[in-house]
Amino acid sequence: MTVKPLTQKPKPNLLRQFANFTRTVAGLEKTCRLIQSFAQIVIELNITPGSTTTAQWQTTRSQLALTRRFFRFFAFIDCFNQVYGLLGGAQGLGLFMTLVEIGRWSCLGLYLVLEDLTILHALGVHPVAWNTPVLVEAFKFWFYSLALSVLGAVWGLLFTSSSSASSKTTSNEKKKEDKNAEKTTPNTDNSQSKAQRAALMKRIVVDGCDLLIPGVFVGWMQISDLVIGVTMVISTVVSGGDAWVKAQG
Repeated sequence: MTVKPLTQKPKPNLLRQFANFTRTVAGLEKTCRLIQSFAQIVIELNITPGSTTTAQWQTTRSQLALTRRFFRFFAFIDCFNQVYGLLGGAQGLGLFMTLVEIGRWSCLGLYLVLEDLTILHALGVHPVAWNTPVLVEAFKFWFYSLALSVLGAVWGLLFTSSSSASSKTTSNEKKKEDKNAEKTTPNTDNSQSKAQRAALMKRIVVDGCDLLIPGVFVGWMQISDLVIGVTMVISTVVSGGDAWVKAQG
């Protein structure tokens, strides 16, 4: 009896992968954000001189920014749900990290709620005089959320490194005690630790780049719009990598 070798499923081409990516909400939002950031870079570099062309790129940037607001209109529900879970102690984090995560998700939720209050003004349906003050306060909460996210990621890296070091010493002691064992089960702790550290480093890069956007908007940082556009490209590409892989599954 012959056993047929398992045939591996062929990998879809790049165009098909892109179609899978843009069919997801996260993928479509990242695509719009990437185009928006490129539009901002084009405007700042004045690659296509001319008032008409510049106005077209500015319209593209503003319309894409408005479109992306609809993708996150109800995202505050997930944020406050995260806070509810953290208050219930279901995450199993330490006291410090629990407080950081509660503050992070609470500030992000407040940012989204305040931003949603100005959606009718952005659409031109119901202009209000308090649009700018509310947006300023919203971006302050976004800044606090990103800052706490970076702080939590840095703390997580330090905690992961220390815990992995202690786990290595413990595993070495167990190996010495189990010399008579015929086979040793593969240790997945190291791979899990590396994956966790890689995710935390991505979070630092993404949230660190995005931190400049609210910082400039509220006047706490003096950075050119060109730098903002470049950092938006970096954060979008880095964060979009996981969404790309997930969309292919």
